[in-house]
Amino acid sequence: MLLYKKTQYGKLVIIILTVVVISILTPFILQSGDNPISWFYLASIVLLLLLVALTFYKLTITIDHEKIEAKFGIGLLKRSLKIKDINYDSIESIKVPALYGIGIRLTPHGWLYNVSIGNAIKIKSNNKTFFVGTEDFKTIHSVLLKLKK
Repeated sequence: MLLYKKTQYGKLVIIILTVVVISILTPFILQSGDNPISWFYLASIVLLLLLVALTFYKLTITIDHEKIEAKFGIGLLKRSLKIKDINYDSIESIKVPALYGIGIRLTPHGWLYNVSIGNAIKIKSNNKTFFVGTEDFKTIHSVLLKLKK
């Protein structure tokens, strides 16, 4: 049973990828230039960008009685931490600098999973750090505290 679920959409990722696809398709459609790109390369590039978009267009954080999990897009990339392993004293809200960017990044705090710039929740266990961008720290923290045994 899910105790918490929230999805954040990566508007910046969607906008950037849309602009890139339009920038690639426009010259092809208009047949501009002396040496236009072939259909094969065009399709390969567009499919790759589509895969990136499906992977990073959203970030969903869920909590159930077993684990807290952050899952990108269609679920190819995810990070989880078992509830029983959480060090509850380590839970903190961190202001993520814009310099860290979006996506999956190695930061001084650990691997950051985010789709927008802002705040993040950082949770430690004995051997793992769960560091995920969210604007809903208070709710996540209170749900986790209710699960504390």
